[in-house]
Amino acid sequence: MDYNYHTHTDRCGHALGEDEQYVKAAIEAGFKVLGFSDHVPFKEVHHPSERMDYAQMEGYLESINSLKAKYADKIEIKVGFELEYFPEFKDYYQELLGRCDYLICGQHNKTLDAYSYDLYADDEDVIIYANQVKAAMERGLVSFIAHPDYFMLGRNHWSDACAQAARIIAEAAEKNHIPLEINLNGLRYGKKQYDELEVYPYPFPSFWQEVAKYDVKCIYSYDAHRPTTLLEKERIAKVLDQLSGIHLNIEEQFRI
Repeated sequence: MDYNYHTHTDRCGHALGEDEQYVKAAIEAGFKVLGFSDHVPFKEVHHPSERMDYAQMEGYLESINSLKAKYADKIEIKVGFELEYFPEFKDYYQELLGRCDYLICGQHNKTLDAYSYDLYADDEDVIIYANQVKAAMERGLVSFIAHPDYFMLGRNHWSDACAQAARIIAEAAEKNHIPLEINLNGLRYGKKQYDELEVYPYPFPSFWQEVAKYDVKCIYSYDAHRPTTLLEKERIAKVLDQLSGIHLNIEEQFRI
């Protein structure tokens, strides 16, 4: 693995570190590509603990683009955004894509103003989540799906609806040739009890067992919220242990 395209900045309100510190950490870690994908801002929304304000977007783009030039001889840097897919903002997303290198979909909320899926995701919401992620892939806007099993953070058991959601997402990923991210940041929550299974909430084994039945490319991402996260290579070993026996098509040199 010589890349990370899922990197946040302190503008989102729940990450730490200067932009350049992330670049220096990525170089130390031996990455060839570092992609910044902080949470997309909306004019209508002020959530200082969740995403940058709309007024901060220009500074974000200017900062990362300046680092591209400064470190061009050491590492390739790309700038993007992590979005939640809401169809009413499809034109806005398309506009953003014209100003950055890539977009990723990390679905956190049911609607822009509703509760998050990590608080309590019942079976009905799990299916809504899966169809939102599917719609993002069908629009052709995103380069990959971040933490596609994120909904397990708000649950305590795996159900038939969860399996159906996994199939919806995997089928859409296969059809639209969109990679699914094996997120290395779910480890920060520690292991949780899911019926008789004690595991990290994501990457959740049962989800990836369903994905393994499809022709889907998978990528690792650190989902870094502080520079030192990029140096924690042991995260991959922990995730591989949790997904032991599941045969996935992992892209070790993924490029956007």
